[in-house]
Amino acid sequence: MDPILTALRSAADGGLIPRGSRVLLAVSGGADSMALLYGAAEVARETAWRLSIGHVHHGWREREADRDLAFVAEHGRRLGLPSYSLRRDAAAIARELGISPEAGAREIRYAALLEMARDAGATLIATAHQSDDAVESYLLAKERRGGIASLAGPRESRADGVVRPLLGVSRQEILKFLAERKIAYRRDASNGNLQLSRNRVRRRLAELRHAPGGAEAVRALGIEVARLDAERLELEARYEAEVRPSVEARGEGVSVDAALLSALPPDLQRLALARLAAPFARPGRPPTTGGERERILTLLASGKDFRFEAGRRIRFERRSGRLSVGPRPGPVYDSRHRDVGTPRRRPGREDRGPAADEK
Repeated sequence: MDPILTALRSAADGGLIPRGSRVLLAVSGGADSMALLYGAAEVARETAWRLSIGHVHHGWREREADRDLAFVAEHGRRLGLPSYSLRRDAAAIARELGISPEAGAREIRYAALLEMARDAGATLIATAHQSDDAVESYLLAKERRGGIASLAGPRESRADGVVRPLLGVSRQEILKFLAERKIAYRRDASNGNLQLSRNRVRRRLAELRHAPGGAEAVRALGIEVARLDAERLELEARYEAEVRPSVEARGEGVSVDAALLSALPPDLQRLALARLAAPFARPGRPPTTGGERERILTLLASGKDFRFEAGRRIRFERRSGRLSVGPRPGPVYDSRHRDVGTPRRRPGREDRGPAADEK
């Protein structure tokens, strides 16, 4: 049985993409998304999915990106599927927000996909993330001292309707699927740009895979990511049951019982801090660096009152038995409008957005 078709049928049977759903397929024209497109079109006859295609032109690689757009539109025409596309300037967004090009592309990509889904009347957006992507995200998160939320890689489903039915499928299985059906795909020249962190990790992973014992090492990494994903789901359930009921809105921020938080296991504390601070983070960036997060945990464990500011933007303050999290009072550092007298710094490795969840 073909792994791609099996994964997609499982998505229908398991409710990830219920039968009869209206689904926007995120198709870049690369190998992974072409396998998603043709696999979904093949099983749609039995799942009654109503499919459409969404393509995002990121505004870089202009001529090649124009060809990608035309390529995807042509395959949509061949399959008789409605196609939508939006053109955005990812580099400009990255400069405006002071984030990496990768984070800027992610920021505009998901916003554009959500907009196209609304236009298409789709309730779900399916992306082609596969198991190698999850391992890459894990390695990136380790570099950046990420918590379990990022170490566990892309989520199978998100609250905004994004679903990833191919996370259990490998890159090799995708290439085999395309070769057997003689389906062409586009190659992104920017994947060779080693200034982009994901490309560097991808290169290291390819080298590991071809080293003696490397294939087994990569499989072990995949098993570890799957274990972390299960642990993340358990921690998120515990957060909803044990922490969320204690969270109160206070002014522009939120507060939580500090003793309750400090009594939790460390990984649950880390997840709780990320959840509490996320609404106040800059677009495309995590609310804290790994070092900042660990410093807050140390202060919390001391049992003493404290005040700590993360990234010149978010204030964590323990007082009268509660931990308050919210925007820093007064001028907030922003790459577009700098505080007077505050030198602008280049984003460091820790600042370059969540390693996680997204590619």
